[in-house]
Parts: sequence; structure tokens; C-alpha cells
Amino acid sequence: KGTTRRSARAIAEEIENVGGYLNASTGYGRTGYYARILKSDVDTAFDILADILLDPLFLDEELEKEKDVVVQEIGEAADTPDDAVMEMLQRVCYGEHALGRPILGTEDSVMSHTPDRLRAFMKKNYAPQDMVIVAAGGFDAAAIEPLAANAFAGARRTERVFRPEKPAYIGGRVHEARDIEQTHIAVNFPGVCATDPSFFATRVFTEALGGGMSSRIFQAIREQRGLAYSVYAFTDSYDDVGGVCAYVGTDSDQAAEAVGLIKSEITTMAGDVTRQEIDRARALLKSNLLMGLESPAARAEAAASQLFTYGRLFTTAELCERLDAVTADDIRACAERALSAGEPSIAIVGPADFDAVCARLF
Repeated sequence: KGTTRRSARAIAEEIENVGGYLNASTGYGRTGYYARILKSDVDTAFDILADILLDPLFLDEELEKEKDVVVQEIGEAADTPDDAVMEMLQRVCYGEHALGRPILGTEDSVMSHTPDRLRAFMKKNYAPQDMVIVAAGGFDAAAIEPLAANAFAGARRTERVFRPEKPAYIGGRVHEARDIEQTHIAVNFPGVCATDPSFFATRVFTEALGGGMSSRIFQAIREQRGLAYSVYAFTDSYDDVGGVCAYVGTDSDQAAEAVGLIKSEITTMAGDVTRQEIDRARALLKSNLLMGLESPAARAEAAASQLFTYGRLFTTAELCERLDAVTADDIRACAERALSAGEPSIAIVGPADFDAVCARLF
């Protein structure tokens, strides 16, 4: 929204004058600022990104407008039950830790921000030693490092005065009884962090559980019983903690049965998992990995994530080898961990009988 050298409008016009695109994304663990641009204009992208990150003005009038935009975004997310239930699940899993707070914030927290508070936040968090710069696509590789060094020459290395508190899984249950047609349910079972040796096994386990149309809970809940249209599972792992999550949207009078089936399939996998479903889950993960490489944006995002989490890049062959190394015993161990490493968490949005649903899970 403006720097010493450029107004907010000038930033938008300069990037679009060369057909480029500029945006940012925020997650629980990190924030990304990115540009998509033709290879002939890479220097323009570096110059604008560095200007935004090193010399923002945080003008009062621009900040007030942006706060209003974010408040609208918060309202939109709250009005979407499947988004709201995931945010509620995050809160019961991790409590008051940053991982348990909504990425967008609350209306009160957003409206409380001031230019001075944002400047202090950047000074504390936006140090060069905590930044990763990634380029992917068509460009002159030899020119990238000098471009980055020149663009970010003004960045000043600062002494970190704090380290974020590590999260701990708390667990719990929460219900928002909205008067809507469907009940939306999100469940979290104990999992592993992204650096755990069994992370890749957990990915295969979760894919077999609910990653595709042939997965366990998709077949049991949708295909065999017609209880839901949308049902899936995913691995939700961070640097220090992780979980195995499942979501289902169903009629309120079928909610308890659907949740019971999710737990039942995990219980079954703790004792019996076939080579065919492991191979199928592995193939889906590999194909998603390989097809994702077709997008420069996805390549850049994956590289940045690996550098932050592991401090290195993995080759595609190395990732596939780790998936290939997963055994049936590994999958059974993942299922057993989900059932016994701690109580699950559940969030429900909708008019279902909360006690009846929880009785099928706990």
C-alpha cells in the first residue's frame, strides 16, 4: 500500500505495465510475497518486492482501508461453514498458541493495529536471516543471485530477541449450532510434525484413508451409504507438531454415523491394510507431486517450504524414494498412533446432536 519511492497505485501500475502479477499469502507458519512476471522483467519484480518489504510507509489512511478489507474477508470466511469449522478445529487443537488463532485475525484484533505496531512487527520478524528468496521458471540462473543481493542490499540483519513458543497439541471439542441445512464436521487425530521420520508414512496413510475416490472413508461414507457428498482426509503437519484431519459435510441426523465410520476405518487400518491400497495411495501422491512441478509457482512454493522446514531442497527422485519406502507396518503404526497417542479433537458447525456425535468418537 505504498513505499517511500512508490504509491500504492504506482506499485500496481508498474507491475502491470509489464504484464506481471503481484500478491501475498499468509499461513500459520509463514508469509509469502510473490510476483509472476516474464523472464525479461525479473529485475522489475525484484525491485518492487524489495521496495515493499524494506521500505513500506504504513500510511494511516491506507491502513484503515486495508483493515476494512480484511474485516470483510473475516466475515466471508465466517459465513462459509466448511471454512469456519476448520478454523474452530485449529483452535481446539492448539489453544492460544499462534497455530490456534485464525490467520485472518478477529475483527477486534485487526481494527486495533496501528502503523507503529506493524513497523515493530516487521522489525522483530522480517530479518534477512529469516527470509528465503526463491525463483522458479524461465530466467537466467546466473543473474538471480546478484539481482537478489542488489535488491535486498538494504536489509539489515538484526539480533532476534525472541523465538516463537513451540506449539503443543491440546485437543478438545467445540460446537456451533447454526440453523443450516448440513452439519459440517472436522476431526483431528494425533499425527507427526513435518520433520518426523514417519512423516512420509503418515502422508501415505492419510491418502489411503481419505485422499481420493477409492479411499476408505470416501467409499464407506459416500459410495456405500450415501451419507455425504464431501468427505476427505489430509495430513496437517507443521515444523513442530502435526495431525491427521478428516472432514465430512452431512445431514444432521447422519452426522454421528459418519463420524463413527471415520474412526472405524482408522481402527481397521491399524490391523489390516492391503498392498493395493498402499500402492494406490503412493501413486496418487507421486502424481500430485509430479503434476505440481508443471507450475513454476508451485515449484517456488515447495522450494521455499522445504528450505524453511528442512534447510535444504529435495529432488523429485528423493521424495519418490521416501514414499516407496513406506511399508504396511508403517501404515498400521500411523493408524495406531492416531488412535492412541492422545484424544482426538472435533469441531462441528450445524444442528447435529453434539453429544451423539462425540459419543462415536471418544
